Amino acid sequence: MRFFTTEHARKTPKVSRFGFLPILLLLAAAVMLMAACGGRRTEPTVPPPTNTPRPLAATSEPAAPQDDAWARIQADGKINVGTSVDYPPFEYFDEDYVIDGFDIALMQAIADELGLDMELSDIAFAGLGAAVNLGQIDVAIAAISITPEREREFDFSHIYFVSEDAYVAAKDTRVGRINDFADLAKYTLGVQRGSIYQDMIEDELVDTGLMPETNVFVYGQLEQAIPDVEEGRVDILVMDKPVAEAAVANVGGKIVASDLHRETFAIGMANGQQNLRKEINQVLVQLQRDGVIAELAKKYMDLDPNEIIPVPTPTPEPDQPEPTPPPSGCLDGMAYVADLNYDDNNMKNPPVVQPGAAFQKGWRVRNTGTCTWNSNYTLVYVDGNNPASQMGGLPTSVQGEVPPGAEYDIYVNLFAPLQPGVYKGIWQMTNAQSKAFGERIYVGIQVPANPTPTPAPTSTPSANVNFWTDNANIQGGQCTTNHWTTQNVQAVYYYQQGQNWQDHGVAGNGDSQECPHQTTTYYLRVVERNNSVDERQLTIQVQQNVAAPSIRFFNSDPSGQIGAGQCVNLTWEVNGNVNAVQLLRNNSALWANAPFRGSYKDCPPVGQMSYVLQATGPGGTSKSTQNVNVVQGQPTATPAPGPVINSFTVTPQQINSGQCVLIAWSTGGGTTVTRILRNSTIVQQNAGLQGSLNDCLSDFGVTTYTLQAANAAGQATSANASVSVVQSAPPTDTPLPQPTATSAPQPPTIVFFAVTSDGTNPVSQINAGQCVFLTWQYEGQDLAASSITRNGELLESDPPAQGSYQDCPPVGQMNYQLSVSSEFGGAATRDASLTVVGG
Repeated sequence: MRFFTTEHARKTPKVSRFGFLPILLLLAAAVMLMAACGGRRTEPTVPPPTNTPRPLAATSEPAAPQDDAWARIQADGKINVGTSVDYPPFEYFDEDYVIDGFDIALMQAIADELGLDMELSDIAFAGLGAAVNLGQIDVAIAAISITPEREREFDFSHIYFVSEDAYVAAKDTRVGRINDFADLAKYTLGVQRGSIYQDMIEDELVDTGLMPETNVFVYGQLEQAIPDVEEGRVDILVMDKPVAEAAVANVGGKIVASDLHRETFAIGMANGQQNLRKEINQVLVQLQRDGVIAELAKKYMDLDPNEIIPVPTPTPEPDQPEPTPPPSGCLDGMAYVADLNYDDNNMKNPPVVQPGAAFQKGWRVRNTGTCTWNSNYTLVYVDGNNPASQMGGLPTSVQGEVPPGAEYDIYVNLFAPLQPGVYKGIWQMTNAQSKAFGERIYVGIQVPANPTPTPAPTSTPSANVNFWTDNANIQGGQCTTNHWTTQNVQAVYYYQQGQNWQDHGVAGNGDSQECPHQTTTYYLRVVERNNSVDERQLTIQVQQNVAAPSIRFFNSDPSGQIGAGQCVNLTWEVNGNVNAVQLLRNNSALWANAPFRGSYKDCPPVGQMSYVLQATGPGGTSKSTQNVNVVQGQPTATPAPGPVINSFTVTPQQINSGQCVLIAWSTGGGTTVTRILRNSTIVQQNAGLQGSLNDCLSDFGVTTYTLQAANAAGQATSANASVSVVQSAPPTDTPLPQPTATSAPQPPTIVFFAVTSDGTNPVSQINAGQCVFLTWQYEGQDLAASSITRNGELLESDPPAQGSYQDCPPVGQMNYQLSVSSEFGGAATRDASLTVVGG
């Protein structure tokens, strides 16, 4: 039974080129915004009220499409266009977070020819038909392929673009006859990132369980993949037919199938809008004849005129079109009205939020449909410019009922990611059938970079055990070497967070080169002669380069130690602006021009193997390592079929409300997909075979995390880990007064105040030159003033009710104090101490 189902906004495939452009531009924008922004936090501009509908007397019913939309458009001088900005290069956000793409440029050319202004709305793809028929938009353009089902929802323009596929294998290929798309499932497939064919493969082969995701090799440019086909690393390349014909003629290989999946794209409009349809069709014919569409295809898809498939000859317009029956039942619609707080000004000035800080984002929206919203309507996260852009937000249901035409204020509880960068999360409304509809709404923030890394102190050497690193502070893409020496001990294990220590036995003295792509903790577990255990740890702080490629995961299955003659399967995925990916073993290239996502089977010789994945782009280089020790002797018995969870940990096991935990995991045994759940709600889908993430909690009680792992055959396993979220006791120096008959005002309460190394883990001692994060939460009524001091010196005046503050103290004993007072109920204080050693 497969428990992984990823719902895509549309099953229409994407186009063939430049799918990586939005990521490139977003990363560039992130760098510019990081350099330009200052300040430490942004507070809500509107108090977060209860989510309640706001009825509008003037708009009790949504506007229906007029009989002649074209006449109204001419009178207004503008055309309202709906799109779904998640389909590069048809539609995407550019470096300034402005909507761009082939479809957008085409629609702008149409508007210019008609003498109109164009107004764009970003709408859930599945809700475009309803938005058109409700009159919220005039036309929809979003790589909408014509199907019989959609012809009942839209009237379509002439076809403006056609995609046609082909499949290239080696000349002496072992590939058999390909009759339909499902026949591809038994092969490894190479595809260009962001292309229509990547989407097709993932929708129809991976998500349906016909093939594992590890059999999909994703490249930046397909030219890089042709040698891999000839060398047998990839069975089949999937691409546009004209590109395939040129590749075979110029480079080699042979086409083993074509025309398995043809798509035709057109502009949708409300049923019966014949005048508008005629005007748009006339302009489309002119733009085709003048070569404008070909120019746009070259600009956005890098397609030469001879690579563009001719569109079908338009059929004559009928004099009296057959009436289309109106949609049955009510229609769902939603329009964005305003940001209630944390306004990012269309990502021109995203508010600054400290790492790990809790905040609440609110929007005002309007029910533009004919259905009444209730608790079955839910706002859900759908996409973002970074894997962490969900910011811990959970699906949020509508409270009460929201009739057609009413406005509604809705809030989502979020936590800022711990890594610096610019984050944009995209949310949309869904109905009781989980169908998305209406305009999509955004939350954008900037998490500032730390002035200096904050490494944890390394372990103090002892007589028998020493554990140290060459450099505890590195930049993303750099490496360091960890060393250990032991004397007169029984066994030694060296491993990193999320790994199972039993699988990582090492020699008593040794070293290991590490290239972590994120801040990582390493452990040395030493079993003494008397069976006692001495465990040391050190943390390598990684200062991220947000412009460099991002290594989503790099895994080895199995990991740790294997026997001579065994093999490992290495899997990886790289995101961002990437020029080249290289896979190395002990500094020798195994795969010089590796795909951005792929796998490699290696059968190494006896010895210590250091596998390095290196991704290079204009913004820098990122690296990640996997270390495998190959020992003499009989290979370890092959595990039973099915996914295996090597380890799953959540630390610490108890936190105060508002603090964060580190979730780490490692899987194997043929696992192809994983996901993390919090109290049965998905936190991260497709989490990777090995990795870690931070999650911040505010609700008191026990929170249970679940790791679920599955393979391509549908076999599944899971593991649980729990954390207790507690509320700190009120401060002893400001006890609550005894209640009186007159209900005297109560003093404020400090929920927690702590000194931490990273916003999560408490720390009591650091070395000179290091920094800490002060984290806190307080509450109360009629609050008057608050402050944070260090040894009596004011650090922060009137801090928010919950937040964090970075401090880099001098050498000595530091006494931090949080003070909160109310107008009528007295005051509360909480102290925290820190020792800074060194010189």
